[in-house]
Amino acid sequence: MTEQETPVSPELTLDMLRDLFDVGADESMGRLVYAARQAHYTLPFLVLSVIEREGIAMGPAAAGELARARRRSAHYSDVLGRLPADAGFTVLKGPSLASVYPPGVLRPQGDIDLLVPDEEQVWRLVAALSDPAPATVWVTVLGQERHLLITMVWPPEEPLLDPELRIELSTAALVGDADVPIRVHPPKDPWLSNLMCLAEERLQRAFHPRDALDLYMLVNRDLPAAADLVQTAAEFRLAPEVAELVRYTASSLPVGGLIGMLPALDGAGEAERERRGRERALRASATTAESLASGAPLHGIRLGPVPAGAPMTRTRVHRYGDEALLLTPVGAYLLVGEALVSPERYGAAHSELAGLLEGTGADAL
Repeated sequence: MTEQETPVSPELTLDMLRDLFDVGADESMGRLVYAARQAHYTLPFLVLSVIEREGIAMGPAAAGELARARRRSAHYSDVLGRLPADAGFTVLKGPSLASVYPPGVLRPQGDIDLLVPDEEQVWRLVAALSDPAPATVWVTVLGQERHLLITMVWPPEEPLLDPELRIELSTAALVGDADVPIRVHPPKDPWLSNLMCLAEERLQRAFHPRDALDLYMLVNRDLPAAADLVQTAAEFRLAPEVAELVRYTASSLPVGGLIGMLPALDGAGEAERERRGRERALRASATTAESLASGAPLHGIRLGPVPAGAPMTRTRVHRYGDEALLLTPVGAYLLVGEALVSPERYGAAHSELAGLLEGTGADAL
C-alpha cells in the first residue's frame, strides 16, 4: 500500500448483521437489536449505528441509547488524551480495531486496556484516572515477577441501562490463565497484536459476534503471511484460540486467506494443547504462599486502607503463615487463588491488617 492510498473499510450492512445474529429478513429491526443485545451487552450500539448509517429513522429511545454510546466512546478518548504521555503506556486493541470499521459505524467498546511499562507508572496512572472521579479499584497479582492487573470501574451516564465504565491497566500485555503463561510484550506488528488480543479473550469467555466482526474487519487490512501468523500464534501460546476464532467467524462472515492457514494453525494448536496438558498434570492444589512462589495468578479481595506512613509507589507483599496481604497505594487486599473465601479466613486477614495498622506487624513490611 502506498502512502497515497487510503484503506477502504469492508462492507457492513444490516443484511450481514441479520445473518450474523440469525435474524430473518422478514423480522423487525427491533428483533435485530434484541438479538444483538442477547449476544453481548455492547452490540446494540453497533447495530443502531448501522441503522443510522443506512438512513433509517429511529425513535427517541433508540437514538438516545446510540447517543449515549457515542458519548461513552468520546469520554474514553478524552480520558486517554488527559493521561500523562510520559507514563509510556500503550493502548491495546480498542481504538486500533475501531479505526478499521466503516465511517459512522460504532465499534462496541466495553473498556480500555492499557499496557504500562512498570509498577510505578501504573500507580501514577491510577492516581491520574481517579481525579476528579474516584473509582472502585480491583487488583490482581500475576506471575513470579508480580505483574499487576488493575481494574478501575466508574458508574456510566445511565446506570440503569448502560454498562459500567472500565479501564484496565496491566504491566503485561497478555496475562494468560492457569494454562497459558504471561506474555509481557505484544507482537510488534499491529495486525498480529490485535489478533493475539482477540484470541486471548477466549481464555476468559466464549467468542461472541463482536469478535467475529473484529476479525472480519482485520482480514481486509494487509493480511500477514501465513508463516508469520502461525509462528506468532504458536509463540504466544494461542494457536488453538486463533484457529477457533477463524472457524467461528467463517461460519457467518468471509475470512479470506485465513481459511487456508487453518491446517497449519491446527498443527500448532495440537502441540499447544499437549503442552497445556503436561503442565496441568504437574499442578496440584497450592497455598497462597506456594502460588506466589510459582507465579500462579492471585486475585485481591479488598480489606481496607494501607498502614499509614510514607506514600507508596510500589506494592508490597506481607506474608503470614500460608497467607499473604498485598499492600498497594490504593488499599490492602487479601491474595487468593480461588473464587470463594471462608468467613474465618477473611476475618483472619482483617485481624492481620489491623495488626499492621497498629504497628505490631511493621517489621514485616
